[in-house]
Amino acid sequence: MKRLIWLVLLAFVLTPTLGCKRKAETAQETLRITCWEGYAKPYVDEFKKQIREKYGIDLQVKIHNPTDQDEFYMAAKEGTADLISPPMDLPKNPTFYCFPEGNTLLAEVDPAKIPNMAHILPFFQADQALIHEGKRYGVPYNCGPYGLAYNTEKVKEAPQSWNVLWDPRYAGLYTINNNFPKCNIWISALALGYTYDQIFDIAKLDREKVQKKLNVLAKNAKSLWDGAANPDEFPELALATTWGFAAQRANLKGGKWLIANPKEGGTAWIDNWCMTRAAEGKVKRLCEEWINFQLSPAQQARVVKDQGVSPVVDNVGSLVTAEEKKMFHVGDNDYFKTVALWQPLSRETQKAFKEMWEAAKKLRQ
Repeated sequence: MKRLIWLVLLAFVLTPTLGCKRKAETAQETLRITCWEGYAKPYVDEFKKQIREKYGIDLQVKIHNPTDQDEFYMAAKEGTADLISPPMDLPKNPTFYCFPEGNTLLAEVDPAKIPNMAHILPFFQADQALIHEGKRYGVPYNCGPYGLAYNTEKVKEAPQSWNVLWDPRYAGLYTINNNFPKCNIWISALALGYTYDQIFDIAKLDREKVQKKLNVLAKNAKSLWDGAANPDEFPELALATTWGFAAQRANLKGGKWLIANPKEGGTAWIDNWCMTRAAEGKVKRLCEEWINFQLSPAQQARVVKDQGVSPVVDNVGSLVTAEEKKMFHVGDNDYFKTVALWQPLSRETQKAFKEMWEAAKKLRQ
């Protein structure tokens, strides 16, 4: 009897201690993100703090930065990431098709769970790239051109045409992309007078004519860049093609670069946040929180200031300077109507563009 009483008293004494320990425990979760460099790492600590305060979750975020877009597809296919940030044209690209019948690689988006989606500009809301059979499978995050940047200390007047890249004065004084050959073919075609409804289909182009233009573009470039242009090289350059990132970073180091608006127009990409089918339950909810966080006014202002590209929302307002607002077309829905958004290319067009670029690069040897 005494033994029983002692055990009851012991349990009574220990119960509050165990209860306090249980209360102090924090749930653990891991979020896996495969995204372009700079899209996640600078913002993770703030996001983790928000999740801890809202859900009592101690969140671990694992980030992988790919060097090529095929890694987004593989991450979705193999379930090695919960969130990916592919360019808009990738999921419906024949090579990286994410919607095979009965085996969709992405998770459907519920806008009700991402309230900041209400502020996405109408132009981006209307884009059908991530809509499949009437359902949304991605959310626009940022937008940028394959743009024509110019060094105002060496090019006094804003270039009016892509043809400035073929001006003999600038031979050896510009840099262009290497690992997205299609972009160089598009600007070569635009410089020749082709229109938006022609440049995405090799059957609508005079291949030999475009090849000759492309050959000169490749041969006279000072350098070719993969991923993003090198801002450390910009003081030596007069012109550059860029997603926008490099021009902004060059300016942060004292450069004076601007983005031109060629009369022929240009192409633009939208990078989206997509949840993969691997994101389920609480992890999917955390993915939705991440997307909503990235669409907040403060984070969209950082798209401008940190990345040097355009935000996709209408409520950044006073969080950017007047110069930034103009340079990156902040909230300018009408401007985006003037660019050609990247489109999925047929296998024939992809093959032709790759062959054309490889042939052009050989002239640099």
